Amino acid sequence: MIIEYTILFMFGIIILISSLSVFSSYETYFNSMSVNDQLIAIGEYVGTNVIKLAETASGEDSSITVKIPKRIGSEGYLIELSSQGLNVTSDVTRVSKQSTLYGFNQTFSFSGKVSSGAGSLIIYKTGNQIMIS
Repeated sequence: MIIEYTILFMFGIIILISSLSVFSSYETYFNSMSVNDQLIAIGEYVGTNVIKLAETASGEDSSITVKIPKRIGSEGYLIELSSQGLNVTSDVTRVSKQSTLYGFNQTFSFSGKVSSGAGSLIIYKTGNQIMIS
């Protein structure tokens, strides 16, 4: 009788451990998909505002303050603007998403890096230079 209960208990433990490992792997997968999608969305949002500022009259110096999420899930991220485009990189997983600026990099000089911790960034346009900070 004791042996049967012991075997039944071991099967219960095996099923519990298997279930935990399967759900943990699903959680990791869906979390990474969520981070990817949110990095893309933030890149498009900031890129749209950069393009909007670039399209203002060429003689005007101007700036835009853009509110961004402080975290994606439990991760911070870094936004970098350069001649290659806009790059959004997760601090923890190092997942990176690149966004082109539709040929504006031939007309303008881009620069700047911003960490998401502040919850906002400022996009400056001075002549043919666009910076983020």
